[in-house]
This record gives sequence, structure tokens and C-alpha cells, in this order.
Amino acid sequence: MHRYDRQVRVDSFGEAGQARLDAARVAIVGCGALGSRVAEDLARSGVGYLRLVDRDWVEASNLHRQHLYDEADAQNEEPKVLAAAARLARINSDIEVEPRLEDLRATNVVDILGDVDLVIDGTDNFRTRYLINDFAVREQKPWIYGACVATQAMAAAFLPGQACLRCIFPEAPPTAVTQTCASVGILPPSAAMATTLQTMLAFAVLTRPGEVPRRFFTCDVRDFEVRGFEVPEKPVSTCLACAEARFPALDAALDGEAESLCGRQAVQLTMPLEWSLEELAQRFQEGEPEVRGNMLRVQVPEGRITFFRGGRVIVQGTDDVARARALFDRYLGA
Repeated sequence: MHRYDRQVRVDSFGEAGQARLDAARVAIVGCGALGSRVAEDLARSGVGYLRLVDRDWVEASNLHRQHLYDEADAQNEEPKVLAAAARLARINSDIEVEPRLEDLRATNVVDILGDVDLVIDGTDNFRTRYLINDFAVREQKPWIYGACVATQAMAAAFLPGQACLRCIFPEAPPTAVTQTCASVGILPPSAAMATTLQTMLAFAVLTRPGEVPRRFFTCDVRDFEVRGFEVPEKPVSTCLACAEARFPALDAALDGEAESLCGRQAVQLTMPLEWSLEELAQRFQEGEPEVRGNMLRVQVPEGRITFFRGGRVIVQGTDDVARARALFDRYLGA
């Protein structure tokens, strides 16, 4: 009796389904509440190759909802992909797990996602989701969207030739109104629901692609009901990616710039900001916001973020560019 006996016994899955999982190559972008759970489920299920992509590190505030990590990882500020890969190796030594301690960008997306069969979204920001979407449309790859915040969970599969994320949501919602786990919190069941949906969608894509539901699933775990709406079978005629073959998220020139400020434990980011300094001050009421002319300073647990009119941001408390971008996305969901 082999380790996958109980899932092979399921009539709709069987030995054929297990063989397809074993041959599959899957990339998981983001190893937080979503990515860590999906990675564990897929590793236990016997997906033959997992590539874990994340730029972030483990913190104590992660432990209530992010699987694969423990207190020692948080104390050591262990990079999530390295901690996750080590844990998964102990869970299933028969599969291959490749950690990529990188920030997925337009400049490296081909290298990171080019040779996998499926991409799973475990991110916390729309910039990266639209990057995954545009790459998937251009390269004709399936990908699975996921999101969770507060008591909300969402998931959907996007397949080649069908409607993409831009078909449904042509642009990301304004960052000024975007909720994040840092701003409104999250309950662990929200992440669990989102990843359950994502994992089942991954099983469908990898083992029975003709039966993948064309549905954008939503759930509020307070009322225990999964809802959703149908994803169009065909791309919409006005979609930038599907109809016009234009992929804004893949334009490296629009990706923003970042540089470490030597000797200052700070990173400067240059990117378009959608809000005034006064609107940002309202968003950071707990961070002792201080507006001075063309500058806004706010305190966050990890340090300080300073915004300047025109799109310049300085993140203090780290000299690591990937960490600075992660903190920016954590608090702004950009």
C-alpha cells in the first residue's frame, strides 16, 4: 500500500490522476497564507515538482495562518521559501522542491515561470497578479487566482483560450480602497477556504482539464456559503491582453525602480502613486502620520515609510530591495 493509496481509491481520480500529478510541474508565487497551504497540500498529494517563489521572510504575525513555519523560523527571520522547502522535504522526499528567493518582476518572469505547467497565485498584491495573468495569456499557460482578507476568500482558474483576469477586471481596484491583512486583519479559516478551492482547481487543471469550472468563487466564512459568478468562456472583445495582445504588466519600464540607499538601512522606490498624501495619512491613522509639505511619514512595526508627492517612497528599516517592496505591498496592497 503506497502513500497515495487513499486518493488513488477515489474513482474520479485513480492511478491515472496520480500519474498526472507525478509528472506535473507547478510554480507557486507567494508562500504566505495561501501559498504555504497549497504547497503543503500539493506536496502531500504527490505533485512531482514544485517551484516556490517568494521574496519575504517569516514573522511572528504570520504563524497564526501560514503553514510550514514555526517560532524558530520567525525568530531567525528565515526566508519563507527556504523554510517551506526544508519542511516539504521532510513531508515528501519523493518530490522535487525548488525554492526561488526572488521578487517576481517583468524582468525575470520568463525565467521563473516559463517551464512550468501551472502557476498558482499566493500573492498579496494586484501588481503581481496582473503580471502572472499577462504572462499566462501571452504564453498560453493556466493559472489559479486566490485571495483572502478578513473573513473573505476567493479563487478562480484561468485557462488558455478562455476569459482572463483582465476580461473580468480590466484594471486593479484603486489602492486607496484596497483592504490588506495589515489593515483589516484575517481569520485563518479565510485562508483555509481559499486554498481548499485553489487546490481542488489545481487538481482539476492537472488531472481533468476538460472539467475545470469556469467560475469565480467567493466565500465569506462567517455565513458558511460559497458563492460566485460564471467566468465567460471566451475572452471579451475589449480585453487588452486577450483581444489586443497588449500586456502592460510585462513592460519592465512600468515596473517601478528601486535602489538601496547606502549606509542608511533604507530603500528608495519610485512608482506611480494613486493617492494624495492626505488620503494616505487617513489610511495610516495608527502610524502617527506626519504631513510636511511634499512629504508624509508614517510609522509601521518594521520601521518607517516616507511618501513624497510625485511617486517617490523611502522604506526605512531594511536595505534589502525585495523586503522593501514586500513591506510596501503589505501595507498598500499595490
